[in-house]
Amino acid sequence: MHDEKPVFVQIIEMIEDDILSGAYGADELIISTPQISKLLSVNPATAQRAIGVLTDRGIIYKKRGVGMAVAPAAKEQLLAGRRAAFFEKVVPKFVSGAKKIGILGDELVKILKESIND
Repeated sequence: MHDEKPVFVQIIEMIEDDILSGAYGADELIISTPQISKLLSVNPATAQRAIGVLTDRGIIYKKRGVGMAVAPAAKEQLLAGRRAAFFEKVVPKFVSGAKKIGILGDELVKILKESIND
């Protein structure tokens, strides 16, 4: 855990990353709140807050008597959200930074293509 983001947000991102990487598949149980608390040395209420946010967003759901599981469409939902955030936040800053140092149009496209192929 680091200080740049609230701990519960870092826990949310950790679980989302695990879903996106395939560590947790659809309908599979995720790490429990007590396990999160112990593993990351955080207050159980903080872990529960993260789980609550993910539940409210429909990323995870409660399997009665068993624990919290990944919603069937969670991965697609997360990919769509991260993609939208990338285009809204990262791309404009990237393009603006490139323009500031004189990288424009075709040169920028060439650099991107080369970076992708490396």
